[in-house]
Amino acid sequence: MFTKSTLALAIAVASSNSFAQVQELDVTKVKGETKENQEVISNLKIEENMVNNLDDLVRDLPGIVIKAGDGRWGGTGFNIRGVADDRIAVSIDGIEQGESLQYEGGQAYGYFKGGRNGLELETVKQVSITKGADSVISGSGALGGAVRFVTKDADDFLKESGNDFGLDFSSSYDSASETTMGSMALAGRSAQFEALLIATKRSGHETENHTAGPDIDGGQRERPDPQDRDTDSILFKLNYDISSNNTIGLVVEDYTQEIKTDARSYNGPWYINRQGDDTRERQRIGLFHKMDVNATFFDRIEWSIDRQNIDFEARTLQGVDIPGFFGPPVVGFRIDNRVFDQEVTQFKFDFNKRIQSGNVEHQLFYGFAYTDKEVDNEETRLFTPEGSTETIPSTRQALVPHSEIQSYNLFVLDRITLSDNTQLDVGIRYDDYKYDATASEFYSDAIGGSSLNKQDFDFFSGALGLTQKISDDSKLIAKIGRAFRAPTVENLYTRSGSADDWGTGPNPDLDVETATNYELTFETRFDAGRVSITGFFNQYQDFIESQDRTRVNSVGQEDIYSVAANVGDADTKGLELSASLDLHKALGAPQGMSAFASSAYAEGEQDNGDPLTSIQPFSAKLGFAYHQEDWGVNSTLTYTSAKDADDAYSTNADGEREERDYLSNSSAILDITAFYKVNQQLTLRAGVFNVTDKEYYIWDSIRFVGRDDLRPGIGVRDNGITRFTEPGRNFTLRADFSF
Repeated sequence: MFTKSTLALAIAVASSNSFAQVQELDVTKVKGETKENQEVISNLKIEENMVNNLDDLVRDLPGIVIKAGDGRWGGTGFNIRGVADDRIAVSIDGIEQGESLQYEGGQAYGYFKGGRNGLELETVKQVSITKGADSVISGSGALGGAVRFVTKDADDFLKESGNDFGLDFSSSYDSASETTMGSMALAGRSAQFEALLIATKRSGHETENHTAGPDIDGGQRERPDPQDRDTDSILFKLNYDISSNNTIGLVVEDYTQEIKTDARSYNGPWYINRQGDDTRERQRIGLFHKMDVNATFFDRIEWSIDRQNIDFEARTLQGVDIPGFFGPPVVGFRIDNRVFDQEVTQFKFDFNKRIQSGNVEHQLFYGFAYTDKEVDNEETRLFTPEGSTETIPSTRQALVPHSEIQSYNLFVLDRITLSDNTQLDVGIRYDDYKYDATASEFYSDAIGGSSLNKQDFDFFSGALGLTQKISDDSKLIAKIGRAFRAPTVENLYTRSGSADDWGTGPNPDLDVETATNYELTFETRFDAGRVSITGFFNQYQDFIESQDRTRVNSVGQEDIYSVAANVGDADTKGLELSASLDLHKALGAPQGMSAFASSAYAEGEQDNGDPLTSIQPFSAKLGFAYHQEDWGVNSTLTYTSAKDADDAYSTNADGEREERDYLSNSSAILDITAFYKVNQQLTLRAGVFNVTDKEYYIWDSIRFVGRDDLRPGIGVRDNGITRFTEPGRNFTLRADFSF
């Protein structure tokens, strides 16, 4: 029976500074902690903080937020140190979680926004969030960092050995969204077999804002659109121990979320009674094998093969009354259906080997993986004209064609212990991506036959780290990391227009985005606590952005079109601090009293001198806790500064400064949580959040919100921005029962 994975060990080696910390990754019931540029959140911390969604997950992590969409789509990805979306690598048990399909040109119409967040947190044993370039471990997309979820195993609920049975029940209620959750985990071990089943259901509504204004339609609406959310999740694992150091297993996962939105903020002269009916699904089945051996080239080998499907369907039903600006008026009832499917097959091998050469020790990790991915996008429309009973079907041009992506990677990571005081980490990785797209009934090559060219990208990533003790309790850690992001299918193949009038066109010279991360950390530990200070500087090159170009078409006319091009560079820098203190040891306070503090400051600049607006404002946290054996109380005060206008503007093509319509305000938010262990089996938890009922905005929730719009029913008008405020005072209750 195994408690460690080669990948988990490799991640820990890349992110921590001692092998003892590597071993800590395998303890399920541990609290979250900070290790240089990595945040580790355990399932116990998820329970203690009463985490119901990804926003809650990163609530106490300065410098990390969930990038918000509008109310219909929810969060669209992680923002780490000002870098977001597909520039953050996300994986579950080592399997990449696909790519987004944002369709930025059509976002104002609100028909589709495909993010990557489809995960039930009750199945999660641990979350590791790495800040900074991390492609050696996480591959493509880890420009700003990586988020790695690890799901629970049967032995997390069982005794270390022997036949055993475990049964856990969890339930919670979140007042901000009126969400109820119920989860059951059933685990058992008999002889050489070990099995786990976790079933979870969530039902809730829209997340409230601070003050619900008038219940009206249109852009001036001051409360979130009504919404019903239902989520069902199943995780099943079955292991067979061939011997004590040889295990084969099966994993099956099914996640489905259904969201129905009464999109009243879109209603107006053009759109009438708009309804959203959206479904997110993620299914996975996998086989794995782990074996400890004392071979020449490895001490341990792991292989796995996984098949994962990620499906997102957005259905919009509404009455339309669109004036005839570009043709005859469109009046009637319309159903738009948009589908984005990603199927991934991944096969990988991981090895590790410990080598002693004189006084120098090598902890070597290496491996390779092959991934085959298919991407499909469909768009259909049903239209019933006013006064008619006839429904007219039509197939619209998809945003992207059917695409096949084949990739493979090779990596080597070596932790070299030179002495008791000095460690060196060296890593290198090679990735190769091949894309092939084909036309279909949903996607025609309408711009002259040059759209669907094959593409091939490769990249070498690297990592170098040095840990040097400067005393028994203090050390310096210096790191350099190199990362990349291969273009998404949307970057490569989004096309529009006709052969003589391109809207968006191909760019055969598109290349990968790259990042280089430099970090220096000072850490000191003492009997009563620890202090860590990190300074970082990141350089991003070849960001893929839209660029206007000009060509002469077949009839000799000038045709202006846009392409995805490597035109954006940016630099970011900042400081991060974390500290913890045992108040009993330090000040003689009652046993069980402790304090912690953390802060994050960053600034970013694009190559034209404009600020990188995705950078989050300065934030700091101060917390106090008092824990006894059977009960405890935690309080956290979070301060976030206002977003300054000088950090949130852009320069247009005429060299004019364009200000953002809305900026987030400063806030100081107090949260209090408590737990009480009724007995060994039952633990009750409660939390009150935003205790002082502060009205405030999170910058990432409003940085894309504009004032007014030429299209009726779209955009924010009057006091409509208030529907984006965070919830006022709210509470969460949770009960956990273990048998």
